[in-house]
Order: sequence, then structure tokens, then C-alpha cells
Amino acid sequence: MKFFIINLEQDIEKREKITALCESFGLDYEIIPAVYGKALSEDEIRQNTYPKNEQLRLFKRELGLGEIGCAMSHRKCYEEIIKRDLKEAIILEDDAVFNEELIDFLKHIDEFPKDLELLLLGHYKQMYYDDGFMINSPYYKKFSLSIANQWKLRRLVGGGNGTHGYLITNNGAKKLFHIMNKIYIPADWYTNNDKHTNMYALFPTLINPDLAEFSSTQLNPVNKKRSKISKYFKLIKNKIQFFIPSLKKPKDYI
Repeated sequence: MKFFIINLEQDIEKREKITALCESFGLDYEIIPAVYGKALSEDEIRQNTYPKNEQLRLFKRELGLGEIGCAMSHRKCYEEIIKRDLKEAIILEDDAVFNEELIDFLKHIDEFPKDLELLLLGHYKQMYYDDGFMINSPYYKKFSLSIANQWKLRRLVGGGNGTHGYLITNNGAKKLFHIMNKIYIPADWYTNNDKHTNMYALFPTLINPDLAEFSSTQLNPVNKKRSKISKYFKLIKNKIQFFIPSLKKPKDYI
């Protein structure tokens, strides 16, 4: 399976780290040069994003340059999948980390749902980068598919943040490439929404962001230190917020 790694040209250390990891497992990987948002011209921004007033109406705020560059970088990967007519591919950001469990899991691809178009291999509702405290993505309790009695594929309720690692099929790439012709939300608001693709999420996650290599383009980064009490309060609030929605049956994919 092809692995596409999104990496800014100037981030040499990250590139060396992630390529060494891929080579240690003998993976078929390729570097996709990331779009540097801060270097985009006004014309390029206008060509690739919704007008600012539409961003405010639909997303309640304007996208940052890093978010625009991140979304455009993922769109470049979708374009490569479509052009090469790949059946599926793994997309990684250069701050992703994983181990041999990911390789073992991918051996069971024939057990994945036939309608799957995108599988989040790493995701979270919120991550605190001062200590790695994670609030897991909430999921529907009425759907669970076991893979090799080790992992579960679930359907998310309320989405799951992070674009550091996911599998996408050719059909999923076509859908997102079309939807992202004009960008108005961050990349992971496209990948975590089952209105855009037939999306599933893996539990436990097998790709995670490297806290030491945290990328400022991640959605909702929480860099300042927070007390454990406030973090657990947010965790409990999250569980309460999504408890009733999680009891519903997820819609069937077409």
C-alpha cells in the first residue's frame, strides 16, 4: 500500500524522522511537498478558498494561513491517488508516529467494510500538548466491527480531530477532492464528517501525533498548561454532551 507523507520542504528533521520510520518497516512511501500557507499569494488564497464572509457564515471564523496550507496539502494527496488510480492509500503528516501494530492491522484490510471510503487511524476529540492528555472521539454505541479480535472500527458521533494518519480509498479521494475545490473549513473537518465520505474510525488508534514534533496547523491546539482538574472536567463534559446522541443508530451509508 502506498503511504503519502505531507512535509514542508524546510522541515528537514521531521522528514528524516518519518522517512526513517517508514523505511524501518519497508513501506512504499512518498513525500508530498506541503503547501506553505504563509507563502500563498492573495490570488492563490482566493482561488482555493471561500470568500471570507462565507467562511464566517459557514465556519464562524476565517481560516488561518496554516489551515489553508494544510487542507491544500491533503488535497494534493487526493489528486495523486486519483491520477494514479490507486485503490487506496495511507496519508500521514510528518509528525505522525506508529509502530508494528499498524502494519499488522493493515494485513486485515479484506475484513474492512466494503463501503468504507475513509478510515481514521488516528483521531481525538481534544489533545493537550503539554502532557498528552487525550479526550477520545465519541462514537455510536450501536455500531462496532471487530478486526482480528484486537481492534474495532466504529462510527463517530461529533467527529474526531486530527489528520495525522488515515486510510482513504480512490472513491473517498474523489469525493473529498471535489468537495475541497474551494476550502472553507480545516482539513480534519472534511475527513471526520460522514456527510462527506463513508467514514469509520479505528479504536484504539494506531497512528498518533508526536508531541515533540507538534505541528501548529493541527486543529484547536491547546499549548498552554492546564490543570488536571480542568482537563477531567472537559472529559466529563464531553461524555455528557455526546451520551444521548451516541445511543442513536448511525445512518446507513449508500
